Amino acid sequence: MSTLVALVLGLVQGLTEFIPISSTAHLTIAGSLFGVIDPEHPEQWTAFMATIQLGTLAAVLAYFRDDIQRTVKHWFHENLGRDRRSFKEQTPESRLGWLVVVGTVPIVVVGLALKDIIEGSLTKDLSIIAFSLIGIGLLLLLVERTARFTRSTSDLGVLDAIVIGTAQCLALIPGSSRSGTTMLAALLRGMTREHAARFSFLLSIPAILAAGVLEFYEQSSNISWENGGMQLALATAAAFISGYWSISFLLNYLKTRTLLSFVVYRVVLGSIILLTGCTQPPAKQESVLEKIQPPAETLAAPEQPTRRSVVATDTVVVKTSMGSFAVELYGTDAPKTVENFLALVRRKVYNGTHVHRVAKNFIIQMGDPLSKDLRSKSEWGKGGETATGAPLPEELDKTLPSAQEGYRKGIVAMARKQTSGTGTSQFFVCLDQAINLPYTSTIFGNVIDGLEVIEAMSAVDVEPGPLGDADGIPKKPIRITSIQAVKQ
Repeated sequence: MSTLVALVLGLVQGLTEFIPISSTAHLTIAGSLFGVIDPEHPEQWTAFMATIQLGTLAAVLAYFRDDIQRTVKHWFHENLGRDRRSFKEQTPESRLGWLVVVGTVPIVVVGLALKDIIEGSLTKDLSIIAFSLIGIGLLLLLVERTARFTRSTSDLGVLDAIVIGTAQCLALIPGSSRSGTTMLAALLRGMTREHAARFSFLLSIPAILAAGVLEFYEQSSNISWENGGMQLALATAAAFISGYWSISFLLNYLKTRTLLSFVVYRVVLGSIILLTGCTQPPAKQESVLEKIQPPAETLAAPEQPTRRSVVATDTVVVKTSMGSFAVELYGTDAPKTVENFLALVRRKVYNGTHVHRVAKNFIIQMGDPLSKDLRSKSEWGKGGETATGAPLPEELDKTLPSAQEGYRKGIVAMARKQTSGTGTSQFFVCLDQAINLPYTSTIFGNVIDGLEVIEAMSAVDVEPGPLGDADGIPKKPIRITSIQAVKQ
């Protein structure tokens, strides 16, 4: 990404975050036009958006610093101080604090529940963005024709906060616009345009703070000064400056004007996206999720008699920065290991970790939570605990069908230390030469699709480890973006 492109993207983020035309829509369109959204490495775009969003958060904090200071002061004084009083007896400033808290609850609940969907391809689907632009635009037109425009922020009650906060959840649909959806609900509750915008901005603070900091933390491993850090800092600064200006502009604009110009803009932009065919997806290869089938009672094929009694109970798809692969899990042969692995998946322990060992044509090892920190490579491969923190039985039994297969190519096993019962979060995928390993680590799965991704990992350049040039940490980090359970 060039410095000029980073500057433009930062300006786009700041200008559109608070005006009801959808920053997600404009940033995605701009990123697509500039060709900076890499479909093979979507985590880099996520990290970029999460970081510059903090610039717009700083803008709203700076613009409303006096309001925020007064609200926080009154809220603590009237709720936690000596002069505690009931909600009805509190000052408008203290009640405003409660209304922001109440209005934030819906988006926290919905955002956490739908986090995986929100972070998926949904945010890059231009057809959804187009329909959202048009749909919310038409609803804004409707409320412009029917709203009373009589109430101010001091007139709001708990029910108003719940309604407006629930409407903020619609902003999770790309193209809707956080300010657009919250202003829409505020106008339906009879607020003036200016006060609707003001409450919308204040309500956005906890949501942007929580989402921005969480995404920034989860994607921090993809952010470095050496890899576009200067452009990132410039874009964030541009988002702050343009965001501050856009807040001031909209509040002054709505004192004397309606939202009709934004309605027209939304409908026109959404129509252009639809009519120009920008939403037509390119021909795509069949994904791992589309190709695999949930495990049957047994996944053995007639031509593989040695696998007839290996029962797979679950399937997971491991998404990495080099591609995806699917693994069937042997919950019958290794029920405790599979249960531990799935519990770690549900807790998203593996999200953001790196491949911490590549032994060419031997094994690929991953899953150590320590590998989320690129600065502590010397510690990779030493960390990781079970989902409960308790020791994990190795479940070693040479009579098991999976044990009889041995560590053939594609087998997935739980890494352990030298003593028994020390299985951790780490696991490894076997390659050709692993077949000679003694049976000392629990086999709990098998790669059923995407083995070529594992082979590609095996071919990367590594920083030589204790066992020589062909065994070490990949020079270019290979990252696990997520592990998704298909059937549990």
